[in-house]
Amino acid sequence: MPTFVRTGVRAGWIRLRACIRALTWVWLAACMPALAQVLEANQASAAQLVTLSGVGPVLAQRIVQSRQHRPFSGWDDLQARVAGVGPKTAEKLSAQGLRVNGRSYGTELAQAAAAGRGANLAPSAPPQPPAPPTAQPLGAASHQRAAGRPSAPPAAYPVIPGLSAPTR
Repeated sequence: MPTFVRTGVRAGWIRLRACIRALTWVWLAACMPALAQVLEANQASAAQLVTLSGVGPVLAQRIVQSRQHRPFSGWDDLQARVAGVGPKTAEKLSAQGLRVNGRSYGTELAQAAAAGRGANLAPSAPPQPPAPPTAQPLGAASHQRAAGRPSAPPAAYPVIPGLSAPTR
């Protein structure tokens, strides 16, 4: 095969890769303002709040109505006054750019923990798994089974002829 054919194909692939890279950078530059959107809970409209994932028209309206009485003082105030916003929802909304008085949910948790009141804001700890059973001293029935001798059925079970262990 002539060398000009091989270099032409390779040069085409190089140009294609360069075009893909350029388009990727253009796309990223166009999307960055949308990704870096920061909304202040005390100033955002219901239409702006609906753009956040997990906030529908009802929750957005609750946030707007609650702040009409007085602005939110922090994330704990927002959670206390708006039904449907708990620690998990607050964490998700904060990750998407929602701020209360310029603070993200994690920032307020860290400050609350430093002030010694972190128990009020921190999400509840996951339940602990049950403790493994402790070793019990071997009883007489356990000694019989360990020695290979059949044990009598427990008193709570009825004796079934032909199926129960024979008594000696």
